[in-house]
Amino acid sequence: MAFKQIETKKISEIVRAQIEEMIKRGDVQPGEKLDSVVQLASQFQVSRSAVREALSALRAVGIVTIKQGDGTFVNKYDFSGVVDPMKAERIISKKEMIELFEIRKIIEVGAAELASLNRQEEHLQSLEAALDGMKRASGGENLGEKADMAFHLALASGTGNTIMIDMMHQLSDTLQKTMFETRRIWLYSEKKTLQRLYEEHENIYEAVKSGDAAAAREKMLEHLTHVESTMIQGIKKE
Repeated sequence: MAFKQIETKKISEIVRAQIEEMIKRGDVQPGEKLDSVVQLASQFQVSRSAVREALSALRAVGIVTIKQGDGTFVNKYDFSGVVDPMKAERIISKKEMIELFEIRKIIEVGAAELASLNRQEEHLQSLEAALDGMKRASGGENLGEKADMAFHLALASGTGNTIMIDMMHQLSDTLQKTMFETRRIWLYSEKKTLQRLYEEHENIYEAVKSGDAAAAREKMLEHLTHVESTMIQGIKKE
């Protein structure tokens, strides 16, 4: 029997991952300065060269900025570049995730209401297809975040508002990241199944389908508040 060689991570890659986790947890905020190379090397108990290599990798994907003689600073998440495939590795801090949910509550609650009034049969079919994708999410490699994003994009399309549609498409990559993270936390930290998430989306769909604007607003706000709470609690536990 042939065995595949087990790949081991370079020390610099482990250091990079640790720094990314620090940023996600909010231990260091966007705009703040990281500890010096010497301090980080001491904290992680690795060589300075490993820390420098990790910081260079983070700089290459736009997570930090290294200012010669001044130090290394954490960049804010650039939401204007969310459709840029070169920024696929960008990470979002806990604070930025919370702010994104605040924006989603403003935008998507209104979108649900508007979609309930303006949706066409084609939009309902797209919502149904997305629901089917979420229902088939396995909880393994498929957490259903792509179908989740498809649902929210279909809802935006149902508003008939071109600015709303463009805004949601521009945010789609970023939103899908947060959806994946929320679903991961949902399963592995909260020990829940994906059925509750499916049911919340189904409730939104039923309100939109029936043209009940008040219910559509209520169900969307309920859903976003719930997933935001799950995400925040999960991050605190990690």
